[in-house]
Amino acid sequence: MAVEVVPGVWWLERTRGCNVYLARAADGTFVIVDAGFRSCADAIVEQARRIAGDAPVTHLLLTHDHFDHVSAAGAVSRALGASVALGRGDCEATSEGGWQVEHRPMRTGRLQGIAQRLLPPLAAEEPIPVHIPIDRRCEIAPGIEAIPTPGHTPGSTCFVMRHAGDGGVAFVGDLVISHRDGLARSLAAANRDDAAYLEMLRAFAAEAPEVGLAGHGYPVRHRFGQALRELAELPREPLNARNAWRRFRRIARFNMFLWMQDQPRRR
Repeated sequence: MAVEVVPGVWWLERTRGCNVYLARAADGTFVIVDAGFRSCADAIVEQARRIAGDAPVTHLLLTHDHFDHVSAAGAVSRALGASVALGRGDCEATSEGGWQVEHRPMRTGRLQGIAQRLLPPLAAEEPIPVHIPIDRRCEIAPGIEAIPTPGHTPGSTCFVMRHAGDGGVAFVGDLVISHRDGLARSLAAANRDDAAYLEMLRAFAAEAPEVGLAGHGYPVRHRFGQALRELAELPREPLNARNAWRRFRRIARFNMFLWMQDQPRRR
């Protein structure tokens, strides 16, 4: 069953691709953060309805446009009547004057494009409408702030609940990966602009709350902000004999997070 990570925030089970969270906004309505592969839609909708009860699920907040985070978004949005919000840099205009999740062709050397070409059954079957393109820092739902953090993708966004947890709860998408032995940065090869990503990591770390929920890995219920600040100060290290085994194990764990059905784990 879904795990209540902190009061008012649930980590949903039976999802694949990324961690999916349900959160109670300050006015008692609910939002969902990220959506996973397209096969996750039924599990997300069922759990959201069971936990929220009669309260509406008003928003589906997408941290970025990678297919392991957005592919079920269209089906979930339709089923729950939730507005999809995504960073403007990850949206493209439609011929009708609206917005949709951008679907870029494969970019040579970019992991996202290669994976999406190799694994089409996991991606969305049709365009995903975006009702709220986020182009600035703003309150996206009552008590929940959207903070643009471009770099991993042009529209990457973190969401912070100011009314929950110990000084707030941060939903950070792929800003970091949360392993059992600590936080790790997204691979440089997975980032659209690695220099911008590192800059945004430092900027967000300066104000990050002490509870952090990443798109892959484990919830961090204590000292997330401190761990993020420590990570942000470390330089990118080249691959060498001393770190090769640690890197291999972390990449293997990331693949486990990505492909296995999510049964919420405790760090």
